[in-house]
This record gives sequence, C-alpha cells and structure tokens, in this order.
Amino acid sequence: MLVRTSPFMRAAGDFMKPDRAFSDLIGRIYDCALDTSAWPVVLGEIADALGGVMADVTVVHPLEPKLTTAAVYNWPDELVERIQASSRINPTLAIGLTAPLCEPLCTTRDYPDLHKSRYWRSCLAGRGLYDYVLAPVTRTVTSFSSWGVVGSEAKGPFTDEDLELARLLSPHIKRAVEISGVIGHQRVETGTLRSALDALATPALIVERDGTILFCNRAADAELASRQVLRENGGRLMGMTPDAARLLGTLASVGGHGMQKGIDAFLTDAAGRTLHATGVALEQAGEEIGSPILLLLREPEASLTTPLSSAASLYQLTTAEIQVLGQVLQGHALADTADILGLARSTVKTHLEAIYRKTQTHRQAELVSRIMSLTSPLKR
Repeated sequence: MLVRTSPFMRAAGDFMKPDRAFSDLIGRIYDCALDTSAWPVVLGEIADALGGVMADVTVVHPLEPKLTTAAVYNWPDELVERIQASSRINPTLAIGLTAPLCEPLCTTRDYPDLHKSRYWRSCLAGRGLYDYVLAPVTRTVTSFSSWGVVGSEAKGPFTDEDLELARLLSPHIKRAVEISGVIGHQRVETGTLRSALDALATPALIVERDGTILFCNRAADAELASRQVLRENGGRLMGMTPDAARLLGTLASVGGHGMQKGIDAFLTDAAGRTLHATGVALEQAGEEIGSPILLLLREPEASLTTPLSSAASLYQLTTAEIQVLGQVLQGHALADTADILGLARSTVKTHLEAIYRKTQTHRQAELVSRIMSLTSPLKR
C-alpha cells in the first residue's frame, strides 16, 4: 500500500522525521520575527506545506467580539472584511480561550457542525473552501492570537499528517510572534535594529556564536552589570550559573541550521530569580550586523487562565458546551445561539441546561456573573 508523505516530512517507522525542507521553512518563520512584512510570503509556504489555499495570523477578542488579521496569505480583501464584521456570529472564537497553546485544531474534527452555522453560510459557503486548521499561540485573559490554514473542497479534510506538521510548526510560529511582539510589531529595516532593541525594557543582546558581544541595549548593560546570571569579560559573554554556561555552550555548538530553529532556556540565579532566554539567528537582518544571534532575556510568563478556560476546566464542560457558553457570554439568546451554531434550538437548550447544572446556576445573568468571576487576577 502506498502512503502519501509530505515533502516536509518523511515516514520513519512509527514516527515522522523532519527533513531539510522543514528546517528551511523554520528558518524563514524566524525571519518574520525581525521583518514582519515577510509573514504573507512565509504563510504562503506554510499553506503549501499543508496543502491549503489561504493562511493567516489573527488576533481575537472573543468576548467583545473582535477579530483582527495581523497577516494574511491569499485572503481576498472583501472576505477579510466580511470575516471581521461577522465576529459576533463566529462560533469558533470562544474555543481559542480554552484550547492548549500550539495544539492544532481542525474544523472537520473539532467543529463538525461549522458548515451548518450562520457564520459559514454568510461568509464562506460557495467559495470552494472546506476545512481550516489553526493553533492558538499566545493568550491573555480576554484575547488570543492564532495562525491558521484554510483548505479547499478539492483537498477535503486535513489529514493526520497535516496536523502533525502543524503541531511541529506551531512552537516556532509562537516564538516568532512573541519576538516580533517584543520589538513592537514593526518592520525592522536594515540600520534600525540597534535602535529598536535599545528602546526595549527587556534585555537584548546581539552576540557571535563564540559569545563575542556585538551589541547590548541599556537593559542588557544593567543585567550584565548585576553579574547575577551573565556578565561581560573582555568583550565576551560569560555565564555566572550552570544554566547560563550551558546556554553559551549551546550557542557555540549549534550550527546555522540548528540556530534558525531558535533556542529557549531558563536561567536561574543564586537568589532564585528566573529569566527566559530566547535566541534566534539573524541571517536576514542585513549587512550592518552580519549573521549573529539575537538573545532576549525576559521574565517567564505567569500561568494565565481565562474565564472561559477556567470554567471549562472547573466544570468539565464539553466542546459543544463551551461553544454555547461562548455565545451566552456575548449576550446571545437561545434562539440566536442555535442559529449561529447551526444547531436545533432543542440541542442548544440541552447544552445550556447541562451548563446550568454543572455551574449550579439557573438563569443566563447568573451564569454570566459566575463565569466572569473566574477571571485570572494575574494579567489583563
């Protein structure tokens, strides 16, 4: 029996092994971290890898609701506008506040009734589109960002292999989105990288693989002067802790291709303070700085939960119940929720009664109050 394999993955026994094309794609994803104008082209490459026809990076505020496309590939302008204007009836948005980060979701598997929904009927029907794979990559209490690829009717559902490739790409897309966010979601032109990094409150360094320091912003100067985790010695970066020494050893030993994939490390000093170190090659940053490594030191993100994710976990809600609850939190009545989700009114009523039972509430106003009281106090 013949098994179709992606040009980005090769079958090897019971696991899939990335090949050179996959590594090249990872490198181009990291190029987007420093030049956000590259996202449309790279999204096109990601879409091709998954056999899709359109792709996007999107920021969603499900409870407002509002959707903003940060970058798109092959999305018609009028369709983007229609999607944004139809946020209130998009039944999938709430799931982004509860789904695990970087874990791909697929409409044909996770939202099997989407094609019946008012959203699909008014926005996507009749365009030759069929399936959508997406993965949340960052999240706050009330919003999340995700990347996604749209498939065609001709392709049909995304396969297990497609989802596995999406799963492998997601952490790298997440890291590239976070790095580009750190430097302000602005395109970094050649000659302006140093000034952009110097404006950060986050320590940022540009170093050669042997630790030679090419640039430190003011925050990095202060961090090195503290000599708690890293210090400068003769123009080179030196580790003050075992974690830091291992990081510098990794920088020295990883080749260009491996460095394109980026590295993450957690550095803990003697006082117990932890920094999250992210390193990525600057192969496309321009002749001004050659091809060294950008090293960012950040406080680790605190564990963050949303009202909806807290409710889903606390009350053990099903996917269908989460979708219904998401509409209730937007103020939709029972009949409107049924039309939006493409479900029978009786089905929605059954899901809502189950939510009432699990949350020990009896009315929508009481339910909304109960759920919103679960907001994490850590971040907004």
